[in-house]
Amino acid sequence: MFSAVLMILALGAGCAGVETRGGKEEADVMLAVPFFPQDAYQCGPVALAEVFGFWGRDVTPEEVAAEVFNPRLSGTLSMDMVLHPRRKGFRSSAYWGGIEDLRDKIRKGLPLIVLVDLGFSVVEKNHFMVIVGYNDDGVYAHSGRDRNRFFSYDELQRIWKKTGYWTLLVEP
Repeated sequence: MFSAVLMILALGAGCAGVETRGGKEEADVMLAVPFFPQDAYQCGPVALAEVFGFWGRDVTPEEVAAEVFNPRLSGTLSMDMVLHPRRKGFRSSAYWGGIEDLRDKIRKGLPLIVLVDLGFSVVEKNHFMVIVGYNDDGVYAHSGRDRNRFFSYDELQRIWKKTGYWTLLVEP
């Protein structure tokens, strides 16, 4: 438990702007996760609102942001990403994930929030996104202003590895 708390605190706030890219082929598995286009630095509240909506709890990103967004950090702490769902009656757990775990959870109907780093070199640009589907070539994520954005497995590994493969599972 103590190491999980340290992991959460060490990762700090996340939310970078996201550039738009095109998609790929059809998904093998795609979950019907609601989509909210992200305003600047609101990736955490958006990701939580999308997953809450998937589980039948309709809330807006603005409602979530009022409780978790930290304007001084221009983002949301990963610790708040874990604790906020619990305060709302959900179970949540953060852990070090992996590609096979993502595929397994999506196949079981469980969307996942991942923290990726879209920065370069020593410049961090942390960003939360919701993994909603996959195929043999990569995953689909609600990310920034992009619904079902495709990330090849190589691209996902590159940006996810920098956060230690931080993953959040939220369930009713």
